[in-house]
Amino acid sequence: MTPKPPIAIIGGGPCGLTFARLLERAGIDYIVFERDASPNTTTRFQGGTLDLTVEGGQAALKLAGLSTEFEKLARRDATTILMQDSQGQNRISAGEGNDRPEIDRLQLRRLLLDSIPAHRVRWNKALGSVERAVKNGNGPTSASASASAADWILRFTDGSSETGFRLIVGSDGAWSKVRQLITPAKPQYSGKMFIEGRISQENPQYGAALDMVGAGNSIAMGAGLALCIQQMSDRSYRVYMGVEKPETFIQSGGEADVHDMFKARATMNKLYAGWAPHLRAFVAEAEGPWRPWPLYRLDQDLFLPGALRDEETGEKLWTRTPGVAVLGDAAHVTTPNGEGVNHAMMDALVLFEHIASELAGVGGNVHDAAALERAIVAYEAHMRPRAYESIMDSLNFENVMYKEDGAQRMMKMFGQEQ
Repeated sequence: MTPKPPIAIIGGGPCGLTFARLLERAGIDYIVFERDASPNTTTRFQGGTLDLTVEGGQAALKLAGLSTEFEKLARRDATTILMQDSQGQNRISAGEGNDRPEIDRLQLRRLLLDSIPAHRVRWNKALGSVERAVKNGNGPTSASASASAADWILRFTDGSSETGFRLIVGSDGAWSKVRQLITPAKPQYSGKMFIEGRISQENPQYGAALDMVGAGNSIAMGAGLALCIQQMSDRSYRVYMGVEKPETFIQSGGEADVHDMFKARATMNKLYAGWAPHLRAFVAEAEGPWRPWPLYRLDQDLFLPGALRDEETGEKLWTRTPGVAVLGDAAHVTTPNGEGVNHAMMDALVLFEHIASELAGVGGNVHDAAALERAIVAYEAHMRPRAYESIMDSLNFENVMYKEDGAQRMMKMFGQEQ
């Protein structure tokens, strides 16, 4: 029988696959569990285009030996962002020529998948729960009482289970099951959401998008509304209609329930009726299927220094659970601020570097639980301050984007004023 890999990675998005690639290159054994049915088919929207920073995504890809492959896909002509208010005024461009090239999320995922052997990923493995193994007739105990990652059973929704790992890495997104071993905190709805549509090259508004946005991005802001447009690698556009509304707005029977496109489109056209004609035309012509993106975040105070406890219950809000680590949205989900994937890939990079350093001191023994735990502690000390800053930054970004004078405020944030 093939020995069980010591490291389990839950989630095969850019974050988990970056970590997997780094382990692969270092010759460290691992396995990825991914909920998608296969590498080629998915019923889930994978998001739009991502800009990778030098210190974030690009640094991770460089250590992963993938810079050359990345440059073949990177769109360095797509760094410009056009900002304007809801009337098309206070209009200015920023970001031209900066070192934040764009790449489609799906392209990045494929790049990373192609860099690791196919047998390293187990598909159709959605994690349902993580449970403490029963020993000596005793039932499950608290996460903090767990001696190691080997004490946890990964139970998947297909009925299968896995256990006996030395390290469990949760890169399983905003609603991470792995995070529940570390903190009871759950993401809270921000009060804002995006509704995503498309502008194909056959769309009557395509020429207008090409003229206004070009190869880059655009953001228009008004009181309680935003409109983001970005070009993809196939030269089509994604349209993101940002609104401040309760979650019920997009739920079944809601005013913008996308299962009733006629009703949803009428609702959105009405919301943007006071906007400039050239902007509201993108809303009117945005192609379906529309995809709602309600935006959630963890409380920033969760990442303040010290051992945090609930003031009323005394319960710990963040506990070191031996042999368990979380990356990306699983660790610090927040609303979009342009840095999400970069922080996630940096998480993978930092955790890997600490693991490699610790293993070097124990003769490369990846089964050394103490060495792995030291690596996780060092990683969290690096990750937590970044998480706090990222969530605070996203809050500032939200507070600007949905204000009546948001365009002017955004220009100041970018250091651009008319």
